[in-house]
Amino acid sequence: MTSLPTVSVLLVTKNGARYLAEVLTSVYRQQGEFSLGEIVAVDSGSRDATLDILQRFGVQIVRIPPHEFGHGKTRNLAASRAQGEYLVFLTQDATPANEYWLARLLAPLQRDVAVAGAYSRHLPRPHCHPMEWRRIVECELSGRAASQLNSAVDNPAYATNPALYYFFSNVSSVLRRQVWERFPFPEVEFGEDQLWAKQVLEAGYKTAYCADSLVYHSHGYGPWSNFCRHFDHFLALPGGTDRGPQLTLRQGIPAALRAARADLAFWARHRGEGKASVVLRWALPALSWHLAANLGVWLGERAQRLPRWLCRRLSLQERIKRR
Repeated sequence: MTSLPTVSVLLVTKNGARYLAEVLTSVYRQQGEFSLGEIVAVDSGSRDATLDILQRFGVQIVRIPPHEFGHGKTRNLAASRAQGEYLVFLTQDATPANEYWLARLLAPLQRDVAVAGAYSRHLPRPHCHPMEWRRIVECELSGRAASQLNSAVDNPAYATNPALYYFFSNVSSVLRRQVWERFPFPEVEFGEDQLWAKQVLEAGYKTAYCADSLVYHSHGYGPWSNFCRHFDHFLALPGGTDRGPQLTLRQGIPAALRAARADLAFWARHRGEGKASVVLRWALPALSWHLAANLGVWLGERAQRLPRWLCRRLSLQERIKRR
C-alpha cells in the first residue's frame, strides 16, 4: 500500500490574532490525498493572543526575538524544524477559501517531479478598499483567473520578461522539500519568494501558479504604509540597479491619476453604484494611495543611493519588526 505524501504547514507569526484562529480552522478542514503531519509557527515576539491561539490549535511553536526575523531566514528556520515531504508556507492573515486549497496547491508537484514549488491565487477580503481590490484582481500576478506553469529553460520569453515567470508568493505556497534543501530561501529582508523562484527556474526546475487554490488575503493600507510597501518591494526586486529605473517623478503624477480613475470606474462597476457617489467617497483616497505607491517605487529603485538609516525608516518590514 502506497503511503500518502506528508505535508508540513509553516507559519511566521507576530501579533496575528485577528485572523489566526480562522486560518488554522480552515487548515485543519483540508481534504485530499495527503497527510497533514504538523503545523509549525515561528513567532517573533507576539504581544497579543497569537501564542495562546497557536497553543490551542496544537501548533509547534518556535520563538525568536523580533530583531532576528527575516523573511528568508525565518522561513528557512521553520522548514528546518519540519518533517514533511512538502513544505507549505502560509502567512498568518491568509485564510484558505475552502477545503480543497491544499490539495489543489499540491497537485502540480504531484503531477510533475520537475515542479519545485507552487503558489495560490489571492482573493480580496470583503472589507478591502477599492484600490487594493482592483490591484489584486486586475493587476497582480497572484490574482489571475488562469493557472500557469513557469519555466526558464528553453523558454525564449523568459529572457524578454523574466518577472512574469519568476513571480512567486509565500502568502500561500508549497515547496518540494528536496528542492528546498538544495535551494533554501535567500536570507533577505523582503522578496525571498521571488528570488528563490528565479534561482530554481534558472537551475532547470519549474514553478506553478494554481488559480484554483484560493486564499483570502488583502491589506487595508493607507498612503504611508502603501508607500513603505512599494519601497520595500522595488528595493528587493531581483536585478537591483541593473534593472534601470521604471518610473520618474514626472511620470508618477499622471500615472497616479490614471490609476485612480481606473479604481473609480472599477468600483462603480463592481458595486453597481453611481459614479458620482463613488467619486465623492474614493477619489481623494485613491489618488493619495497611488501617489504614495509611485513615490515608493521611485525611491525604492534608488534606495542604493540612500543612507541605511533612512532606508530602515522608510521600510514597512522594519516597522513591523519594531512593533
